[in-house]
Amino acid sequence: METKKQLIRQQIAATIVVIFMMLMVFGSRDDVFAIGTNTTLTQNLIQGSMSMEVSSTNLVFSDLTIGVGSNSTANLTQVNMRDYRGSGAGWTVAATMNNLQVAAAGINNISNLAINWTPGAVYALDGGSNTGVTLGAGGTFNMQQNLVSSTSNNGMGNYKVVNTMLNILYTGTPTQKSGMYQNTMTITIN
Repeated sequence: METKKQLIRQQIAATIVVIFMMLMVFGSRDDVFAIGTNTTLTQNLIQGSMSMEVSSTNLVFSDLTIGVGSNSTANLTQVNMRDYRGSGAGWTVAATMNNLQVAAAGINNISNLAINWTPGAVYALDGGSNTGVTLGAGGTFNMQQNLVSSTSNNGMGNYKVVNTMLNILYTGTPTQKSGMYQNTMTITIN
């Protein structure tokens, strides 16, 4: 009987030694014994910017003849807009321009009431959506003209407006001075 007790003691001691050795080799691992632990994952998205590019920095209308009423057109081929702010705030792309003037004459002009535009088509790029993105109505440049705008929580991403047509309606005024009429159209996004 004593041998049997010794054998049991030896087995218990061997088991304790094995457990001790396993703990030494593998260490104490809380995750092995933990049940139902949660880990919080955090990703911070940093606000980007809003930007715009215009394809042409110089629009040239077709020639007009003094005394002959006619239309003269030019195509603003593309305007790109990107809203990567991540705020969901809406935006508007708008343009203004003053009268066209002959630099040498300084006083003779083509009124901005005779200059109008018709926005072309708007496209959402990179899988975006046109929901809440609307082209402007078009009109003359005696006031600011909207090219395109988005409502709140829309218009986030990359967009382009193509083929916006500008038109000068020349009435054929015979007292108009000849020359190169110029001015600047300012396009902004806000």
